[in-house]
Parts: sequence; C-alpha cells; structure tokens
Amino acid sequence: MTHPFGPMVSRGRRMNEKPPSWRERLSALRYVLPMMRLIWRTHRGYTASMLGLRLVRAFVPVATFWVGKLILDTVIAIRDGQATYGELWRYVAIEIAIVVTGEILARASSLIESLLSDLFSNDMSIRLMEHAATLDL
Repeated sequence: MTHPFGPMVSRGRRMNEKPPSWRERLSALRYVLPMMRLIWRTHRGYTASMLGLRLVRAFVPVATFWVGKLILDTVIAIRDGQATYGELWRYVAIEIAIVVTGEILARASSLIESLLSDLFSNDMSIRLMEHAATLDL
C-alpha cells in the first residue's frame, strides 16, 4: 500500500535511498565558498551583521555558565559567612542581563537572516530570469 501523500521521505531523501558517503559529503563542501560569495554579494551589511551576531551569541552560553558558577560560589561563601546577599543579587542581575541580551541578539539575528534570505531569493530569481533571457530558444 502506498502512502497517500507520495513515497516516504526521511530528511530530504527517499527511504529506499542509501545515505551519501563521507566522500560525497566532503566533496559537497566545495560549494560553501561560492555560496558565501553569493550571499556576500546580495547584501554585505546584512551578511556582516549576521556573522557578527553569531560570533557574539557564541559567548552567551559561556558567560551564562561562568556567572552561574559565581552565583554558586557566592551562595557557598554566604553560608560560610564570607559574602553578603548584595553580592549574590548582583550576580543574579548580571545573569538575567546576559540571558535577556542573548534573547535580544537571537531575535535580531533571526530578523537579519530572514531579511537576507528574502533578498538572496529575489537576487537569485532575477539572475535566473536574466540568464533565461539570454538563451537562444
């Protein structure tokens, strides 16, 4: 019995197809640089912003864990009488600020990626139409 919506597909390929070999996967990497050039050509500002935001966002988990460690250290120090609750609340506020900043960066990154995606799609459509217009039919 066949499926009413067509053949079963798993992650972009049919179920009866074997997964690509490592050689095929690695050879596909040769398209990354030309693709990045096309994206850069579409809008340099959005591309640079996207890369910059991703770089900054990479440090958010590290900062979150580091401040979390400081919070735990402060709780232990309070128990031993070596710290105050003011220090604890300062670290909690820093933790909240890091998390909120990370969320703002994630939203901004998502917006920029969406705008860049739309521009890239339009650019590729225009290039395809221009190329089709040059063909002798």
